[in-house]
Amino acid sequence: MFHFARGTRLAELRCRCALTQSQLGELCGVTKAIISQWESGISKPELSKLIALRSKLDFSLAWLLTGVESKNGTDPMREIQGESFFDGP
Repeated sequence: MFHFARGTRLAELRCRCALTQSQLGELCGVTKAIISQWESGISKPELSKLIALRSKLDFSLAWLLTGVESKNGTDPMREIQGESFFDGP
């Protein structure tokens, strides 16, 4: 299971954008049930799903991962490809 705060930030992003779980799922090509699992920590999204979501909504992948906004406005997480977003130490 991934760190709970990441799921919390995903839920925060969804609420900030005034989206339902179904609407968020449509944006990244998954069901409402999958979004619920991501937000609750039952499962973790693939990075490709989050990149798809990032292309449609204005948020920092670095913020979603760490909770910290980048200071220079760039998002270093955009450069990462092919890994599961929530893999961690």
